[in-house]
Amino acid sequence: MGHHLLCTFSSLLLLFLFSSLPVTSQFLFGGSKQAHNYSNVSCIENERQALLLFKHGLIDESNRLSSWVGEGCCSWEGISCHKTTGSVLKLDLRYTTADDDDYNTNCLGGQLSPSLVNLTNLQYLDLSSNIFLGVQVPAFFGLLKNLRYLSLSGAGFDGEIPHHLGNLSHLRYLDLGWNGLRTKDLRWVAGLSSLKQLVLSKVNLTAAQDGLQSINMLPSLRTLDLYSCDLFIHPHLSYVNFTSLAFLDLGENNFNNYMVPPWLRNLTGLHGLHLGYNNLSDPIYGLLDQMTSLVHLDLSSNRFDALTLKSLCNASNLTYLDLSYNNLQGSIPSEIGHLSKLTNLLLYNNKLNGTISTNLGQLTKLQAFEVGYNSLTGVLSEDHFAKLRELESLDLARNSLALNVSSSWVPPFQLHEIRMQSIIVGPRFPAWLRTQNEVEILDMSNASISDAIPSWFLSKNKSSLWYLDLSHNFLTGHIRQLVVHELSSLFLNDNRFTGTIPEDLCKLENLSELDLSNNLLSRRVPLCLGNLQDLLFLNLANNNLSGQIPSSLGNLWGLSKLHLNGNKFVGKLPASMQHLSNLEDLDLGDNRLKDVIPAWIGERLSNLRFLRFQSNNFYGPISDTLCQLSHLRVLNLAHNNLSAFIPHCFNNISAMVSAFDFSSSINSQESLQDIKGGREVEYNTWSLELVKSVSLSTNNLVGEIPDEIMELVQLQVLNLSQNHLTGRIPKKIGNLKQLETLDLSMNALSGAIPESLSDLYSLNSLNMSHNKLSGPIPSGNQLQTLTDPSIYEGNSGLCGKPLPNSCWEHKLPTKNGPSDDDEGHSESDWSWFYAGIGPGFAVGLLGVLGILLLKKSWRYVTGRQPVQ
Repeated sequence: MGHHLLCTFSSLLLLFLFSSLPVTSQFLFGGSKQAHNYSNVSCIENERQALLLFKHGLIDESNRLSSWVGEGCCSWEGISCHKTTGSVLKLDLRYTTADDDDYNTNCLGGQLSPSLVNLTNLQYLDLSSNIFLGVQVPAFFGLLKNLRYLSLSGAGFDGEIPHHLGNLSHLRYLDLGWNGLRTKDLRWVAGLSSLKQLVLSKVNLTAAQDGLQSINMLPSLRTLDLYSCDLFIHPHLSYVNFTSLAFLDLGENNFNNYMVPPWLRNLTGLHGLHLGYNNLSDPIYGLLDQMTSLVHLDLSSNRFDALTLKSLCNASNLTYLDLSYNNLQGSIPSEIGHLSKLTNLLLYNNKLNGTISTNLGQLTKLQAFEVGYNSLTGVLSEDHFAKLRELESLDLARNSLALNVSSSWVPPFQLHEIRMQSIIVGPRFPAWLRTQNEVEILDMSNASISDAIPSWFLSKNKSSLWYLDLSHNFLTGHIRQLVVHELSSLFLNDNRFTGTIPEDLCKLENLSELDLSNNLLSRRVPLCLGNLQDLLFLNLANNNLSGQIPSSLGNLWGLSKLHLNGNKFVGKLPASMQHLSNLEDLDLGDNRLKDVIPAWIGERLSNLRFLRFQSNNFYGPISDTLCQLSHLRVLNLAHNNLSAFIPHCFNNISAMVSAFDFSSSINSQESLQDIKGGREVEYNTWSLELVKSVSLSTNNLVGEIPDEIMELVQLQVLNLSQNHLTGRIPKKIGNLKQLETLDLSMNALSGAIPESLSDLYSLNSLNMSHNKLSGPIPSGNQLQTLTDPSIYEGNSGLCGKPLPNSCWEHKLPTKNGPSDDDEGHSESDWSWFYAGIGPGFAVGLLGVLGILLLKKSWRYVTGRQPVQ
């Protein structure tokens, strides 16, 4: 949703900016079209040499400037000259190709030569969307006195903005946005007396507290974009000078007391206003009444209430209204039908309830209606959509709505985006989709569809569909041919598909996400899946797939999530998997794999966050190389045949030691099953970011619990049960303050339970049963709430609550057993010590008394000691 919102807003901003290009072209070239690529115009020699010097400093891996040879510089790529004098007027080297795969190689980089100063008549300079990483904006740009247009947008520039730019008094358009730039002082802006459009989005203006006052000195300004500058927005200006503004973006800044500044009332000529992402809560009722020209209003990601929405129903010229991510409650007001010019109505992620009125049909120009993630109820019929002939985007997701239309319904629109997640669309596969030929995004997950995918479905959308989610329904039959060449994301999980995984999927060259989990698919995984070079997310979990894991999966070098758990895979892990260096999640649990844990997992898969091999037949020792996985958050090797000692190097797994590890990314469809509190728990989406877990239970591990595990202070789950562990529970177990689940049951652990166990304030599941523990059970804090005696049963030497046998007052040890000096002695050694201490003390006491009776000086001294 957020990405969709940003893209929509950016497009509208660009549309607004370029709608004024006829004006721009006039001010750039004096009202006549004099800047062109003229091959027959003579090139001024010193300007040609200046351009060659400029080219020499650039990095041009794709040879974009291959035409920059010969004498006629006016015919070179990106150069436009005056048709009479031959002076270079325009240098346009912006990167415009939308092919992200070649972005890094096709973009220009390097250094900017000051030879550009020799282009004395240059009026237009555009270096936007290139990669000048770490390069500062040159101060010599301030010497290009004839510049009317300067754009460095999204080109990777860094550092302080040179105040010399303030010398460009003829400049009409300046775009420094979306770089790594900053400035402490914006007073130089006041020198741009001719400026009409200023874009500083993402420029760090935290220290420029006078920034808005300086910009206020520009009376001709038409466009001001200060998105995400962290600028302090003055609630009061002594006077408002930039009343010519037509477009104003103050999104994601610092508003005093979350208050909308009242001086906005004076900007009566505004066409576009963006105040999103500011957490604003101050009422704006009546604030926009004078803005009769307002057509684009973005108030998203604030705290505005339903009265705000109702008050805006009088803004009759609005075409775009975004109140998503606010605090809207109640029903959508019927007065919304008054906004007859509205093309975009975005109200998703609020608290709206009630039904959707058929007044919606009055919005005949509506192109986007997005009300997903609310609490709307009721039935939507054909009447709601009868007049919406221009509708392209429909988002009804996550409401308690039902779509009730006839099987012969032909919608009046052609939708590009359909989001109907978790509303009732079924039980039949919606026949009206057959009429939709331009669908790009279709999400009908959890839509109560109990049917087979009809043969006509994908044949209607082969040219445009790139996102398809039909998960969590009751779809049956075989997965039909899904060769849609543009398809990038395919989610068919949690259905009842049978048969094999069709090899036709291997023809989807653009596929990046594939989820077929939780179905009834069987037989082997097609080898050709390894040909899907763009695949990032692959989930085939919980089917009946068999055979060996295909070695061809090792060809998916970009893969970050691989879930093959809950199948019948056998054999060893293919060595080719060590090439999956970008892998973050690897879940092979609940299969029949038989192998040692390969050393290359720790050595080559350094980005792993989740590693789950539970319920297989892995054997041998736990490889020490796993300790090299510094980003690991979940390690689950439970229910295998692992032997030997627990590695002592687990404290090298820094993600379990530090709370600050942000190396990972979460897929919106991702989930992970893991053991917590003795039961299987499914962690979904963002909860995966929080879990830190180690489970080694039900193996053949021996030796003591390493003290180094007690350094994993972020650990929430520790399960070492059903092994052959011996020795004492480490005294520093109280360090694990975040621990919620601790299971050490069914081992051979001995000695006392450390008193520090009572320091675990988050503990809600504990099991120490069936060991050889002795002494009193610690009490206090969170332990007082764990009253089930079964968590300690099978330890004949334990006493105290919640067990029925109380501890004798004279029984030793009373707290933690032996002191630190006692380590290395067995329990029987100490029982002999305690058995002999009584007679020894009696004999010693008799000896001292005898000496006192015989020696007079000692009797005198002991009798004269002062009272302390």
